[in-house]
Amino acid sequence: MNTHTKVQLYFKCEGLLDRDVTSKSDPYILVKEGQRELGRTEVVKNSLNPVFQRYVEMDFFFEVRQVLDFFVVDKDTNTNDDVLGFARMTLGEIVASRDSSKTVRLSTQRGSITVTVAGGNGSSDLRGTLRLRFVGRNLKKMDLVSKSDPYFILRYRLPNGQLRQVYRSEAIQDTLDPQWRSTPDINLRDLCGGDTQSPCIEFACFDEDLVNDDPMGTFLVSAEQLMAGTGEFQLTTVKKDKTKSYGTICLAESQFVKTTTFLEHMKRGLQINIAFSIDFTGSNGNWTHPSSLHYFSPQMPNQYIRAMLAVSDVVQEYDTDRQFPVYGFGAETPFPVESIHFFPLTGNYQNAYVNGMQAVVDTYAGLLPHLRFSGPTNFAPTIRAITSGARQTRGVYTILLIMTDGAITDMRDTVDAIVDADDAPLSIIIIGIGNSDFSSMVQLDGDGGALRSSRGKVSRRDLVQFVAFNQFLSAPPERLAVAVLEEVPRQVEAWGKVTVLRKAVSAVKTFCCCSVIYYFFCIFLFA
Repeated sequence: MNTHTKVQLYFKCEGLLDRDVTSKSDPYILVKEGQRELGRTEVVKNSLNPVFQRYVEMDFFFEVRQVLDFFVVDKDTNTNDDVLGFARMTLGEIVASRDSSKTVRLSTQRGSITVTVAGGNGSSDLRGTLRLRFVGRNLKKMDLVSKSDPYFILRYRLPNGQLRQVYRSEAIQDTLDPQWRSTPDINLRDLCGGDTQSPCIEFACFDEDLVNDDPMGTFLVSAEQLMAGTGEFQLTTVKKDKTKSYGTICLAESQFVKTTTFLEHMKRGLQINIAFSIDFTGSNGNWTHPSSLHYFSPQMPNQYIRAMLAVSDVVQEYDTDRQFPVYGFGAETPFPVESIHFFPLTGNYQNAYVNGMQAVVDTYAGLLPHLRFSGPTNFAPTIRAITSGARQTRGVYTILLIMTDGAITDMRDTVDAIVDADDAPLSIIIIGIGNSDFSSMVQLDGDGGALRSSRGKVSRRDLVQFVAFNQFLSAPPERLAVAVLEEVPRQVEAWGKVTVLRKAVSAVKTFCCCSVIYYFFCIFLFA
């Protein structure tokens, strides 16, 4: 599912060319994506340094390389408008720049244009999750021989009047005063559609029965009321035009965690870096044979190269230095390495980086003749090493692109490594190369539920995306990039949330520790 965010582009220019004889130019900005006009600003009269008030709004897709053309035009009422200059930038370049603002010289070398990206639906304060805990008091007895077995359902009442279920609780047996477990974190937009003030959330209580569950009343509430923290609400039902009370529902706990959006992270200076990991196991075949997945031909790049180029074409827009680390696994190398399960293609563990994507391809191609393909297909050493590096690099979010030709042989260790990495600034993209059975990879993609480690720890976020390259063999490379990158913004936001919670827990632990120390200090001092 493609996800997008509405953003607004703001403009200013400096030192423009003066095309008018009796006055200064009357400039405006025209924005195009390909042949499609996205919008234009107002005309600023008699100015060579205009600051435009009208913005141009467009959809931002992280997973798509969006090339924009900016035309600075002098409005002329008598003849055709004159183009004062032209600039081309990608939306990703602007977003990744400091304060999401980028200045470039115009094509005429007379003047410059500054483009600033703002927005994110204009409602970033509504991005977050809500965890709720309810208790019931004096609910109505619905059964003949026992008390009720109540549970509740939270529904979002859509603008068209339809109800969409968001959450269903467990049933508490034989009680009129139920104390339900806390809900999981509920996305605020799922709960109220972004409208926090309207009473569009329905709380419906039911008595669980073997055949038909009996309704025990409802009430409507707004997200704003739920976010307030506490409150009491009457369960009511209408029978024969009379409203009857079925008891009281108390909001015992409410915890709202704001989500910092992807664009907010970028505006604060977050850089996106990509690290490559290449499978050199024996199942790839001899690289000199045309049937090998590593067969190298300048006329026909192999699937490994095509995958790296497709993904990097988008991601490198968010990496200002365009230095990329390249690793491999599953082969014996000509240089001393610590393990065949994880080695830098440069041969230098202290510097696995190369300059630009052409250097990535050249380094890969140059090393192929010197490798002895072996095995096994172990992911965990690579994931743990990259996770460690990601944690030590401030202000950088790493995308680890693992390309493999078959099922992994260390599934348990890999799951443990992924779960342990849930608080690291890291996303893991796995691309299946060739036609092997990749069914086991689906387990690593958290779409089917949160991963659980061998020690019982449950991952707090989904950070893995798997795609089989053979599904895109005849498609343009942009299709592959969309498939593997579309979840990254949500993964960055989820990482930000986990980081906030981790800092909060750390602060509580520090406070408790200091309190204990202070307590014993006072005992010692006044003893």
